[in-house]
Amino acid sequence: MGKHQFMKRRAFSLLVLGWAIIITLPVSAADLVVTRYFSGLWDQPKQESQGIILQIIDQEDDAKKAAAYWFTYGDDLNTAWYMGLGEVAGDRVVMTLYTGMGVGFMEEDLPGNASIFAVGSMTLTFRNCNFGTASYETGEENLGNGEFEIKKLAGLYHSRCSGGISDDTPSNAKPVQLEVMLEPARENISGKGKAKFWERVDRSDFKVSAEDIPNGEYQVQVCGDTVGSLLVAAGEGETEFRSPEAEGKELLYFKPRGCLIELHDGGGAALSSGEDVLAEKDNGNNGGGNGNNGKQEISVELDNTGIMPAAEGKATYEIKNNSVEFEVEIEDVPAGSYPLHVDSVERGQIEVIEDDGKFKGKLKFSDPQKEGKVLLDFNPRGEIVEVYSGVDIILEIIPFPDE
Repeated sequence: MGKHQFMKRRAFSLLVLGWAIIITLPVSAADLVVTRYFSGLWDQPKQESQGIILQIIDQEDDAKKAAAYWFTYGDDLNTAWYMGLGEVAGDRVVMTLYTGMGVGFMEEDLPGNASIFAVGSMTLTFRNCNFGTASYETGEENLGNGEFEIKKLAGLYHSRCSGGISDDTPSNAKPVQLEVMLEPARENISGKGKAKFWERVDRSDFKVSAEDIPNGEYQVQVCGDTVGSLLVAAGEGETEFRSPEAEGKELLYFKPRGCLIELHDGGGAALSSGEDVLAEKDNGNNGGGNGNNGKQEISVELDNTGIMPAAEGKATYEIKNNSVEFEVEIEDVPAGSYPLHVDSVERGQIEVIEDDGKFKGKLKFSDPQKEGKVLLDFNPRGEIVEVYSGVDIILEIIPFPDE
């Protein structure tokens, strides 16, 4: 490579602005997805003092892009480097590879981009957050084609890479819970199902369930891609995905929002969301229900996280003329105290006792404060509601409805 050691800053800016004409690839289903937490230093463990700096970045079209700097050596045995620019495609980063020549050390900036040119392509394929393979194809006589292993040396400060979609959730994202019903997709199928998606800053969950359909294994399809399977026994079944991955749940590496959800058997689609997709509903001009003559009631079941499989609960929010009440009730858990968190803040303890052979408890709030109730000085609507046992969340709503 010789004098190809340095590339002009102006060239980098111009190339980044031209993303759309560099490469366009569809994202395909994979065992993981490259997220912002793949950014960092990647070593070539089988080569001497060589490696890649990878950055996962965004642009105006909100698609994930990638910029990489490959540090290697030239024919003169001196340090040299190339730059890759491209897009994230599932578990891969596919880039056009660039180099430069005729630029001196600390040379002043000049107009134009004549010293920068494409020499080939590079694809980074990842097995997980720490290991992968880089392959390259070039027209450079000294480079040719080849591949090498890469291993992560360092990542972003205080980052936790999972390879799931939660890695890319913005830090200021509002908690959301979406669901859509699955209905029979052909004449010889009865029964029903449901798909639910929860998203908050620290994790994302996706669950598909079905009941009253023939026993067997069904493919779960999201936006036309097969992402997993659902086993139906005794007429019902469910499958769960989470990011970061959790015991008993597959890694959620795909985005179910806005997607057609279907269960397929040997005859094709058995259950389908049809024209409905996982999306937030338009509440129109009434918003949270302000046109109900001063009255509003929201009552929802709490979702079991699997820590205490028998646990059940319900949360109720009610507006009555000039008063507001909020209540959380749980049952089928051992006697004891269970902290209630709303918007990540502990609001009180639910005391569970035995009552007529059943274990249950509730915590009541009101504004203005009424006898036997805690002052309601927070708004649970649109917030995460969680019931803890020790340090574990056993029941939750992500988030409590805002209507």
